Amino acid sequence: MPEFAISTSIEQWLSECRTCSELAVEQIPLQACDKWDFVDGVFKHQTGRFFSIIGIECENGPLHLKGLTLPMIDQPEVGILGFVVRRASTGWQWLLQAKTEPGNVMGTQVGPSVQATRSNYLQVHGGQPTLMIELFTDPQTPLRTITSVEQSEQGDRFLGKYNLNSAVEVAPEFQAPCQNTWRWFDACTVREALTHDFTFNTDARSVLCCTDWSLLCSPGEELPFARWHTPDNFGFRLALSHSVPLTSSGCSSAIDLLETTRRTTTLRINRIALQSLRGWRCADWAIECLRPDIDPVVRAFRVHSADREVQDWCQPLLTNRSEGQAILACSEFNGVLQFFIPARIEPGFHEYAQFGPSFLTGLGHENSDALHEAIHHPSAIVHLSVRQSDEGGRFKDSVALYQIIEIPPKTATALAPMGSWVTLSALRYMASVRGLLSNELRSCISLLLSWV
Repeated sequence: MPEFAISTSIEQWLSECRTCSELAVEQIPLQACDKWDFVDGVFKHQTGRFFSIIGIECENGPLHLKGLTLPMIDQPEVGILGFVVRRASTGWQWLLQAKTEPGNVMGTQVGPSVQATRSNYLQVHGGQPTLMIELFTDPQTPLRTITSVEQSEQGDRFLGKYNLNSAVEVAPEFQAPCQNTWRWFDACTVREALTHDFTFNTDARSVLCCTDWSLLCSPGEELPFARWHTPDNFGFRLALSHSVPLTSSGCSSAIDLLETTRRTTTLRINRIALQSLRGWRCADWAIECLRPDIDPVVRAFRVHSADREVQDWCQPLLTNRSEGQAILACSEFNGVLQFFIPARIEPGFHEYAQFGPSFLTGLGHENSDALHEAIHHPSAIVHLSVRQSDEGGRFKDSVALYQIIEIPPKTATALAPMGSWVTLSALRYMASVRGLLSNELRSCISLLLSWV
């Protein structure tokens, strides 16, 4: 496709790229994972780079975490997740990358224009260079930085992992890579595809949440959600919630609550050998909990992908045996839509706690009975449901159902002591600040952007 042409079907493009990727993923014994070894109870790469699988134990903290042991990913490097955008007579255009990852459902999903760990873009793997990385690493590159904020990965599986979420504007004549794995799409097409299962990966959704939402507006519109004009439409109600001044949004009191949670949390994490994880078995083919209902399970895989910088490699992946769920609950107070965000304490957060989805399943997460009752209330409205696979470069078969559910005000008021109710304007501000919103919450918010 010529560089200037704009595609209208993300699904068709992804289908073509999935065929061309020739992705093959084969499970192998841990000991057969080339260039990976157990060293002092850690499963790590021989270079000491990329990432490692370690064991941790929560020595204290909240009751649902105290004594918890599990394997986690230790990857202290800050990766780069960056979108390239440009202006056109028809509105904003986004340069999407068809990113193939061994753990993704269907293999190839939409990723940011640049998605790379530090080890990868420094070519520790000895493979091809990361295209366009200079747009996000070279301060002399002539472009406009729209967004640049570090945000966390999943705090229940990564230990203190952050990525730089960035977006840059390039000139209309910018020459994108000629490979089919990059293609320009207009904002309306990007926005609509956010409602489709297994289309946008979590890295792309994270950057979309953190950047300027007006980049997703329809041509001629400057304010997010301004295209909705009917009061009983959910998009119109989002517009109203988005227009609330920050001083009246609940943002300040919510952040105060989060800071109090962080200050009063006594969570202590100890690193222990994988072979010493209490209640876990370190076997030839997997590191897994003795309880079959507990995830994750560490397995090793041999991977081939024709469209990666290195086409053949081995690596461990954290796999899941059950599907997860992440729900952002909303309700209307005094005519304004608000969203319920609890402060969630997770072992992988540097800050101990970040705001997470209203409801979140998985090891180390807790949901109140009142919350269960609210989201399953007969009057609750499911506005959007999307299934996605989380971080296919580190997880495999990690599928979760992400939902936006509106709950009745009567059930919503019972949740107030367990978190904060904030407007959409507050969420937009928080997404621009380091370490306030968890990865799962940012994915939930990305669903709302389909109404922009």
